[in-house]
Amino acid sequence: MAELSLQRNVTVKVTVTEEFKKYLVSELERSIKNMETQLTTMETQGKRLVENLKKQGEKTVKQISAIVQQINMDKQQAVLAKVDLEKKIAEAKELKLGSEFLQGTVQGTTTVKEGDNLYKKLGGIELLLKDGVIQEIRGV
Repeated sequence: MAELSLQRNVTVKVTVTEEFKKYLVSELERSIKNMETQLTTMETQGKRLVENLKKQGEKTVKQISAIVQQINMDKQQAVLAKVDLEKKIAEAKELKLGSEFLQGTVQGTTTVKEGDNLYKKLGGIELLLKDGVIQEIRGV
């Protein structure tokens, strides 16, 4: 009988502990720092590019305007993203110990063959972690 391997999504949940809360907050804070660094780098490169284009004369006015506009849009997006991350940090600090937190999904594989129920094979699989260690596999 023929078999086939298929990809499926596996939901990852975490039992909230103090250690997990600290980990989550530090990851979010690191994301903010990385975003700020990227924005600073982008602004610096943009300013250099604008200065170089200004030296080339009037033919580049439209290019300069487009670059400045793009930098300003990126700044606005970064500010909104930072506010969102700061909100997530506040929420992470308030997570109730022992509750389950949806951390995300990962890809898994399953083997199917004739006669298998595809819905059962592909759906509803969850991993429950506690401090990074798998505590339970649900829906198998």
